[in-house]
Amino acid sequence: MLARSLAVLLALELGLYCIAGVWLWSAHGLSPRLAVLAALASALAVRFALVALSFALAHVYRGQVPATVSLAPRRRIKLYASEFLAFTLLFTLIQPLAHRLVTRPDQRTRRLSIPAIVLIPGIYCNAGAWWWMRGRLEAAGLSGLFAATLEPPLASIDELASQLSLQIESLCATTGARRVVLVGHSMGGLIARTYIRNFGGAARVAKLITLASPHHGSALARWAVGLGGQQLRPGHPWLAKLNANESEPSPVPIVSLFSWHDNLVVPQSSAELVHADSIAFVGIGHLSLLFSDEVARRLYQEISAATQK
Repeated sequence: MLARSLAVLLALELGLYCIAGVWLWSAHGLSPRLAVLAALASALAVRFALVALSFALAHVYRGQVPATVSLAPRRRIKLYASEFLAFTLLFTLIQPLAHRLVTRPDQRTRRLSIPAIVLIPGIYCNAGAWWWMRGRLEAAGLSGLFAATLEPPLASIDELASQLSLQIESLCATTGARRVVLVGHSMGGLIARTYIRNFGGAARVAKLITLASPHHGSALARWAVGLGGQQLRPGHPWLAKLNANESEPSPVPIVSLFSWHDNLVVPQSSAELVHADSIAFVGIGHLSLLFSDEVARRLYQEISAATQK
């Protein structure tokens, strides 16, 4: 559903650029080549503006950040450029083509003697979001990785957690895996926590690794659409209920990976949980975490520790 929606939006955007190009050609004599370049520049400018706005809002709503994580100008430029590239790739190419890039669990029926690894995407994302990271982890030697797509994208976190429960049971039946390691990016981490808390997931989950998950909400969620996005707003009753027993030991081991320069989860400390091992990165944006070699190495370590037990 998300892939189809993104493809439709891209087609509409392309149509608008074609109309604008014809107008520029007929009214102002602009050559077809320049019209195409203008359309491409416009598309990139829109995406750049959205990423720039996210960083501006992240600065406005930032919390306390350690003084030691301040970035030099060159690294800050790299932070912005990497996030722009990640956003453009994910929402323009990778996710619309997720059905071609992602192998479905029922196509990989070999039996697993170790926990299966389930990668859960964040808000407004599908399994394609994990395309690069999954390939990196498999190249490092991990096997039994499966990326989930949970839809519709505007559903509540509870509904998506229910879908996750069904997919995990189907995956375990297909592969013979008795347990799973869950890795959730952004809202995917909260979907996983809801599955563990409300759908009997504690018996299935060997370990939960959250990546840039707004465990205590994000100030930017006030502009999010959909039930799930609303539940991510700081102070939302649903979020308060999820964290009601945060000081108590978790039924499964949890590791929270996050960045002090996240441009969508703000304040960035929202990704920390009392009962989780928190590991912070520096100079990496929210979506860029999915394309980071540094993050891939850490994920490999955390997943390997759980699958080798």
